[in-house]
Amino acid sequence: MDKRSTTQKKKALIAKKCPECGALMRSGRTTLHFERGGFYADVENVSALLCSRCGTRSVPGPTALKISNAVEGLFRAGKELDSTGISFHKVAS
Repeated sequence: MDKRSTTQKKKALIAKKCPECGALMRSGRTTLHFERGGFYADVENVSALLCSRCGTRSVPGPTALKISNAVEGLFRAGKELDSTGISFHKVAS
């Protein structure tokens, strides 16, 4: 388990260089798009590191795994339904 503080982890992420072009990446938000078997899912407002030079996005591993598992579950459910799609949105508080 990583014993660094949250602040230390955030600073480490902020200082990461882009794996594609080498520019420094910055913290931001992005939308991830997935398609499977005629269905698509967009996951909006995802924390990520973004490269302003080439557009590369990097989502931290634990976050990427959670999103992937959730989206794959939606695609499995969509196959079993007699419908045209599923929408899932967080209600603004």
